[in-house]
Amino acid sequence: MDDVYPIFLRLKAKPVLIVGGGPVGWRKAEGLMAAGAVVTVISLEFHRDFEQLPTVQRIVSAYEPGYLTMAGRPRWVLVFAATNHSQINAQIYSDASRIGVLCCRCDAPPAGDFIGPAVQRCGPVTLAVTSDGASPGLSGDLARQLAAQLDSVQLKQIELSARWRELVLQSVPNSEHRRKFLQRLSGEVMRDTIRQSGEAGAEALFRKWLMEAKESAAVVNSPATDVRN
Repeated sequence: MDDVYPIFLRLKAKPVLIVGGGPVGWRKAEGLMAAGAVVTVISLEFHRDFEQLPTVQRIVSAYEPGYLTMAGRPRWVLVFAATNHSQINAQIYSDASRIGVLCCRCDAPPAGDFIGPAVQRCGPVTLAVTSDGASPGLSGDLARQLAAQLDSVQLKQIELSARWRELVLQSVPNSEHRRKFLQRLSGEVMRDTIRQSGEAGAEALFRKWLMEAKESAAVVNSPATDVRN
């Protein structure tokens, strides 16, 4: 797995194509819809659970070479080859590569451009686990186990830090001071405050720290006193 680079993509309102309407295609569609993608699925048949995803565009058709560049089609951001025919999936991957679009081969993950991991969303935290396609079931089990072990206080700390971050960026102009302040928000003192005093206590501590940071910045930036003899 040293030849992969893990990233989290922002897919809101972006077009994604899945070829294959079976259980694998449905699971991919479900995850992509949760990320806000505009999902199109092409297949001759569709798994019954697609009824749970009414906003997915379903096209009843076999995949044909050249489909990705057919007139009127969007410029796909990602393509998932999720049919149960390896030759068709290989053709989809070849077509996607030809036009520079990343493609996941669901039947043979190492042969594609990227791997769809097992995902668990826990409030502000998203966990993604992959076994390079060796055992998707075990990857899912591991993701669920890790999610169950997350500390609810740390999740609240992350949620609050996200809320405070913009105010810190606006109020603490010095980049080094700002970095240290953000580190402080993620530290044990804030975590203990949340644990003992809840969100209200954490908010009060944050406001206290922010006021101190502003006062410190004002002292540093004030002009030197002009002393004349």
